[in-house]
Amino acid sequence: MGKDRRTNKDRYFTNNLQLLNEFHLGMFEYSGLPETLRTNYLEYWLQKYGKVAIFKIPAGHGSDGFPEGSLICATCTQGTELDPYGEGSEIIAVTRNGFSVKLDRYSDEVVLGFNNHTELGNPDTYTDALRLAEIDISIDHLIFWTRLFNIFKVADENTKRMIQEAFQNIEAGKPITVVSKKIFEDLGIGTEDVTSEMLTSPEFAEKIQYTARLREDVLRWHYTRYGQVVQGDTKMAQQSVDEVNGTVSSSLIIPLNMLQCRKTMIDEINAKFGLSASVELSGAWRAEVTKYENESGEAEIDDTEAASDPEEAAADPEEPEPEDRKEGEDDGNNND
Repeated sequence: MGKDRRTNKDRYFTNNLQLLNEFHLGMFEYSGLPETLRTNYLEYWLQKYGKVAIFKIPAGHGSDGFPEGSLICATCTQGTELDPYGEGSEIIAVTRNGFSVKLDRYSDEVVLGFNNHTELGNPDTYTDALRLAEIDISIDHLIFWTRLFNIFKVADENTKRMIQEAFQNIEAGKPITVVSKKIFEDLGIGTEDVTSEMLTSPEFAEKIQYTARLREDVLRWHYTRYGQVVQGDTKMAQQSVDEVNGTVSSSLIIPLNMLQCRKTMIDEINAKFGLSASVELSGAWRAEVTKYENESGEAEIDDTEAASDPEEAAADPEEPEPEDRKEGEDDGNNND
């Protein structure tokens, strides 16, 4: 069981990590970059390692599809020579085919891009993938222990064969029907030859829904943390518009932070390599931003309409409605 559990955990972790990575790698859309600078690797390395180096392939290191001078990206580390802020001023970039190059961070030959202001990857992606893997294993074990099967003990091989044959017929859609209260005797089995034990725990079935809900919650927390507010499938307490807006606005902090870092990186790429590239949030995230801006704007408009300008009100006072007069009462304009 221990070895199987480890195998299952590794498999579940890999599956869940792929699920979360696909979510993250769809956050941004790039345009205007050369084909040699593959944005899928650019994003993957940014979000995994927190930084990436963008540079041109040096002379003598070109290859098919990637000639000398082509703009590419690679994982990187910073050397030990530190600048006044304690950051390495030397960039050591390593490509996936093993080629490495040392570059001056502050030169025009390299751009150092960051995933966020902390210059770190997304460590909670791995944490949540592990947590989801543990939950998946728990669901597997709960399902196993809820199987309502008796373990039959028999006295001889003939009785074992008769019971197995009966179950095989039932499984094949051929149930056995007899008109008798003595089912075992009619099958040729003596009642004293058969006993059974219940090794599983069907009452665990009610626990599966709570474990499945926990899995949903972990995914929902992760998605909300990165700008996609998910309400979940089960009914929760009612939320006001302000509460929903507050959740959306706080969940956009990290994506907008990441977008700002990428815009800084793209601006530097454009300046150093003469491009006109751009980066924006992808459609699903733009929709969240637009929804929040629209809802926030409506609230501001309502507040503005409720307010009034005292000076404008004083300059153009509203004429009061005339009071009702009794019939025959003089209105002050009678010329008689």
